[in-house]
Amino acid sequence: MTLQPRKKSRQAFENFLLAHYERALRVEKVTSRPFVLLLDPSSLCQLQCPVCPTGLENAGKVGHGRTFYRASRKLLSREIFDTVLAELGDTLFFVHLYNWGEPLLNPNLSYFIRELVQRDIAVDIHTNLSLPLNDRAIEELIDSGLGRIEASIDGFSQESYGRYRVNGRFDLARDNLVRLAAARDRLGADTQIVWNFLVFRFNEAEIEPTRRFCEERGIEFVRREAALSEALRDEFLPSYREGEILEDFFVQRAKPFDPGAIAGRPDQSCGWHYYYSVVNADGSVSPCCAPWESDWDFGCIEAGRTSFADIWNSQALQASRRDVAGHRLLAKLRSSGALAAIASVDDFLKQGTICQGCQMPLGMLELSSNLAEIIVSHYVQSMQGKNPFLDRAFQLVRSQPEAFVRHYGASLPK
Repeated sequence: MTLQPRKKSRQAFENFLLAHYERALRVEKVTSRPFVLLLDPSSLCQLQCPVCPTGLENAGKVGHGRTFYRASRKLLSREIFDTVLAELGDTLFFVHLYNWGEPLLNPNLSYFIRELVQRDIAVDIHTNLSLPLNDRAIEELIDSGLGRIEASIDGFSQESYGRYRVNGRFDLARDNLVRLAAARDRLGADTQIVWNFLVFRFNEAEIEPTRRFCEERGIEFVRREAALSEALRDEFLPSYREGEILEDFFVQRAKPFDPGAIAGRPDQSCGWHYYYSVVNADGSVSPCCAPWESDWDFGCIEAGRTSFADIWNSQALQASRRDVAGHRLLAKLRSSGALAAIASVDDFLKQGTICQGCQMPLGMLELSSNLAEIIVSHYVQSMQGKNPFLDRAFQLVRSQPEAFVRHYGASLPK
């Protein structure tokens, strides 16, 4: 099962098409808005998971020569939330209320969900669920209109679970998930309840018992692979992944700089610059969901002062749209004679934005493409037959992008 869209407004569908058109043309200053948003209710977490920067920072084990990752650690305020919703609410199909923090720590979470659902925006959250929840809190979550809640519970015993979810309580997280499923059934809601299971060497034997437990209680079981560093190989890497090359984000960036690697990258655009965006708990806007350091933020939303639109078309974001491959930045450094001073990948990135010469796998550029496909299907089911131009545009937009550009462009003023 996947989160399903709710919105059926022509404005939202037209923005979806415009975003695809502007990306296809590599427009740098856009008029479209993202149709998927990661909006983090919290930059805090009560757990200390070994590869999570939020937990590592809380534990004082940052490493990599840093004293912080996020300059501001807080809970998302109603003021920032209302500002974002007022600006983007008409065009958003999906809002993920999570990123690097624990969303259930925010006492306004149910308010956020209800306000989004009232605007016909589909909402989901990811949570560790290892915190006390009374019956009222459980029912509020289900009754809020939340579309999907995924709980990260990696194991079927405290011994295995606690090796990664440090400071977490297995019985508390498991029982909370069961209570959520029971409340869903009692209230007749259609909220999707999910047990996320990251596979490690020490919990492999518990996969099937967990799957059976979920089947008996109407809980969706999702098996996931963990991103790990070389330092964690011996303890955490599952037996069937032996031999994998493990390089975390910092290791990649510390490597000696190779201009040929940048020159050889395909020159393409990124979905995070047109379709999706990330707003953190303090209102800062990140390039995508991967870099957690506040150093790379594009700007910060401030009610009455700085809007999302200001940041969405800022110089830094326009530069990122222009040069995801890093080709232009490389040429600039070469022509100025500054290239010789670049020793590491990190040195290169610091000459521009983190998107210029992006170090993430190319799949990250299309991370939420499945949601775009779902929106196309949603249009066909809910709007097909009402407007021939839009019908044709949605028929082409994902399957035949060049034909879509011709069809859409023909409708624009000459």
